[in-house]
Amino acid sequence: MNHTKKPDITGCLTLGQLNHAIRPLKITSEGLAAYGFEPATTYMGAKYYRAALLPQIRRTLALGALWPEGEVLIKALGQEANPTSIAPRA
Repeated sequence: MNHTKKPDITGCLTLGQLNHAIRPLKITSEGLAAYGFEPATTYMGAKYYRAALLPQIRRTLALGALWPEGEVLIKALGQEANPTSIAPRA
């Protein structure tokens, strides 16, 4: 019998809890990974994400869902506000 010790999930949300927090949107772990959000840990098939990332996840999903070109904006926000620094999507 496998007695895997349960990881410390303090401050984490399951994927189901995360989906509840972003409703009416819904996303899979693969979708979150595509945006660069990886689970903090996995235990017995459940993926746990850091709750502190929820505001960033919401912003990223809102930009991606409402404005497909939002990916460019997300990358540009870290740069100096310069219209020429935002390159069109390839």
